[in-house]
Amino acid sequence: MTTALLLGVAAEVPAGTERAKVKVDAVRTGLAAGGGVGAAAGLMLAFRRQRHQEVAAALADRDATERRITELYNAAAEQLGSDKAPVRLTALYTLERLANDNSSHRQTIVNIICAYLRMPYAPVLDSVGRPNEQRRPDRRLPAIGRYRTESEVSPGEQAAAEEREVRLAAQRILRTHLDPNAEVYWDGLALDLVGATLIAFSLRDCMLTSANFTRATFLGSADFTKAVFNGFADFTRTTFTNRAFFGDCIISTDGHFEEATFADGAHFGGTSFRSASFGGATFDGSVSFIGATFEDGAWFRTVGRPGTSYFIGETLVGGTGYRGTEFNGDAFFGRAVFSAAAHFRGATFGGIVDFEETRFDHLPELTDARLTDVGRNHILPAGWRIERGRRTSGRLVADKRQSP
Repeated sequence: MTTALLLGVAAEVPAGTERAKVKVDAVRTGLAAGGGVGAAAGLMLAFRRQRHQEVAAALADRDATERRITELYNAAAEQLGSDKAPVRLTALYTLERLANDNSSHRQTIVNIICAYLRMPYAPVLDSVGRPNEQRRPDRRLPAIGRYRTESEVSPGEQAAAEEREVRLAAQRILRTHLDPNAEVYWDGLALDLVGATLIAFSLRDCMLTSANFTRATFLGSADFTKAVFNGFADFTRTTFTNRAFFGDCIISTDGHFEEATFADGAHFGGTSFRSASFGGATFDGSVSFIGATFEDGAWFRTVGRPGTSYFIGETLVGGTGYRGTEFNGDAFFGRAVFSAAAHFRGATFGGIVDFEETRFDHLPELTDARLTDVGRNHILPAGWRIERGRRTSGRLVADKRQSP
């Protein structure tokens, strides 16, 4: 077509040598143009073939990678069921390596590790039947005779001790990679440890989306200091057999501690909640909420054992309910700020109750709150007084003579 067009143009040239020359040039140009089009078409076809081969190779590589990951998953799952502790440890470290190299599989791998920790576990017991994590060292004992020889350890005790080490390794993997400062940080993950038995568990400085510890048992101390939960944290009916540390922790939505048991006190100093519920929680030892913040309020219908002390000073609290709470030890609310209504109706104070420098943006409700010992140095909010009852007891009533 190009040649015919050019010959048509050449026909308009006057007859003679010039017309013949122009026609020859037209033929040459047409042939060159045709060859160029053919070359371009060939190049396009070659490009498409190359692209198709690259896509096919990429898909083949991806399929091969997925098959390899699946094979490693299956192998690790089988190894986790082994009765040999070294094999189970190998499985955990295989899963860790997989998660480090494949970010899209991290939540699945974390789910597998959590599932392992949810498996039934009988802790290693000391000579009086306590878990080793609860044993307090007796410094009066001489060093000699503290340890038994290998021949004196039963197979059951050996298996329990080995399982303990495997579980500690699983916990360390979670703790290591949920720390934003880790070499390989596993971002945006959630934990499901419902009913798990955890040993000296720590998520200190870790960041995750949410965590469910419902009915979990923490043997030894539990450390959540400066942990960040971008979602909820559920500790409903959880048992803390030793001290629980939540200092400077951030729970961005709801903190659930309903019916939780704190056997050796708890530290919530500087903790930030959107809202929190401690309804039915049981405390032994001292409990500190100094500097804690409850944006949407907190509910503390709790039971404290004799001697339990509560320190809630310098705390910003939203709509808060302490109805029916038993403060069996001293309860200090100094410098706490209640930004919404604070309800202490029916609460029982077994020790000193101290509201010195406490700020209430709304009048507190202390109707029917009771004091076990009216002779202590109680400091009450303005507008309330003690009405003596039998013996040393008394209750709080509104004092019409005082202006709030």
